[in-house]
Amino acid sequence: MTGPVSTLPRSKGFSVIEITVVSALMSFLVLLISGAWSGMGRPSADAIVRCRVVQEANLAVDSLTRDLGGSLQGQTTGERKLGRMVGRTVVGGSQLRLCFDGEPINAIPDWNAPDTVITYDVQANRLVRSNLQTGTAFTVAANVDQMQLTELPDGVRIDLTFTYRDITRTYSIIAKSP
Repeated sequence: MTGPVSTLPRSKGFSVIEITVVSALMSFLVLLISGAWSGMGRPSADAIVRCRVVQEANLAVDSLTRDLGGSLQGQTTGERKLGRMVGRTVVGGSQLRLCFDGEPINAIPDWNAPDTVITYDVQANRLVRSNLQTGTAFTVAANVDQMQLTELPDGVRIDLTFTYRDITRTYSIIAKSP
């Protein structure tokens, strides 16, 4: 003979304890993965910010180098002395003015027509290059906090401070007189 047979139906689901244990383990696993992910993602985000600052600094240096090189950009025709830099001045320690000789060539900075006057200054966190004769201006670099200019006996020192998110860098350029 066989023993008594149970008439209660057998449950096929999970118990509350089993669900609680699995939920706690899954939460712990999510915490571990999110910590590892943020640890890997933060250095790459910092690298992107640093690259952005360096990129803007390179744009500023390239433009300043072309203008401080002694000849006006885009001067490809005419007499060699046309468009040659004949004067440089610092206004208020924060604006750089460059004077390029125009027709008639006199090798003297007139600071107005026929010479071409180029200015560099910071406006609304942007380094702006302006041509006073044509009335044109364009942004050379963004994220520029300040431009500090210091006259030297044989040139000018340009300190550009860039800030993007939590990274601040200052780059110095020393331009000798041509």
